[in-house]
Amino acid sequence: MHASSLENMHRCYERFICGDYLSRHDKISVLDVGGANVNGSYADIFSLEKFNYIAADIAASEGVDVVLSDPYKLPFADHSVDIIISGQAFEHVEYFWLLFEEMSRVLAQDGWLFLIAPSAGPIHQYPVDCYRFYPDAFYALARYAKLATVDVRLDERGPWRDLVGVFAHNNKEITPTSNQWRPLKPSEKNKYSAQRAPSNTQFNDESTEINQINGELNYLEVLAILHDRLTISNYLEIGVRNGHSLRLAKSKAIAIDPDPNIDVNDFNQLDLYQMPSDYFFSNQTDIDFEKAPIDFAFIDGMHLFEFVLRDFINIESRSANEATIVIDDIFPNHPIQASPQRASNVWTGDVWKIVVCLKRYRPDLSLTMIDSSPTGLLLITGLNKNNRVLTDHYNPIIREFNSLDLMDYESLILKRDESISPLDWQQQ
Repeated sequence: MHASSLENMHRCYERFICGDYLSRHDKISVLDVGGANVNGSYADIFSLEKFNYIAADIAASEGVDVVLSDPYKLPFADHSVDIIISGQAFEHVEYFWLLFEEMSRVLAQDGWLFLIAPSAGPIHQYPVDCYRFYPDAFYALARYAKLATVDVRLDERGPWRDLVGVFAHNNKEITPTSNQWRPLKPSEKNKYSAQRAPSNTQFNDESTEINQINGELNYLEVLAILHDRLTISNYLEIGVRNGHSLRLAKSKAIAIDPDPNIDVNDFNQLDLYQMPSDYFFSNQTDIDFEKAPIDFAFIDGMHLFEFVLRDFINIESRSANEATIVIDDIFPNHPIQASPQRASNVWTGDVWKIVVCLKRYRPDLSLTMIDSSPTGLLLITGLNKNNRVLTDHYNPIIREFNSLDLMDYESLILKRDESISPLDWQQQ
């Protein structure tokens, strides 16, 4: 199971299951067709107690609850399953249209069907690899099985570039699809979202070693210098919090944060988008970045590598090639500060991995690591909005960097050996 597939299935969960559907059902059956746990499964997405999650596959394997004797016959009564999901399976199904028709048969009249299949990628036999899918294929499948096509999206991230389809019975009362973000309620948070949620836990060990900070100049002073030096028409910031860095902007500013603690009336040229950055970049239609590309951006959002990587990809593709992108929190001062789950007041998460990633995959970029306080800054120039290396390798990168060990980069990250003094940089 690759990272973008989990992200896409969770988005289906947020958009179509959370809210009204989840509140109206006490017990919800979920059938995962082709649901063997191969490097992960969707079980953490449907982990609430009210879900009865069943994985079906053609052979016994980890996570499989039902072994199908016939791959085109599901052992369930007509219209008896509330939610049917399938991801990374249909390319391996020789007569996929027969299986889809069978899924339609067992889908509840008011149920949802979520299908994810690749539109690209290398051959991966399991035991066969027969197909890749384009949007028209999903529309044709829905017509064949007499289902309504609610939504079809093509994810450009490689190597699989997954096609995501949402289907329902034609007689289901379908609410028009909405991309309006809202935070998950506590009763809607699953294991998957809990692993990726920021922690607001406060610790009482401010003076201990794990909360140490380093750096010669505060990061806000470095940002202020950049705002003074650069020619900026369109500034973008991810992770607003209390607005300290946002107040440095002298140009039109775009701010993105799901829970900002600011008053927009305090700013003259601010467009605030109260949502996660992923939602902003997926759904924003009111900004023409071709006409007004980003000149300067500051990334200080979720302290997880995969979020920072997506933010960089999305910003670069909307930036002028002469733009500057700055990423905060690249230098944890103690290994505990780099934990993906917050365990200290001073916390960077595994943002440090973006330094290694860009060095490895984007040697064309100019990277400057600033020894700023409290946790360092990465300045990136030499952008190329048409470069697709990170997008095309997104899933392999996430898998590769999940196992990266901070101590293998002790000199680069913890000791800041390749960083430059902000005082020296200021004189340049």
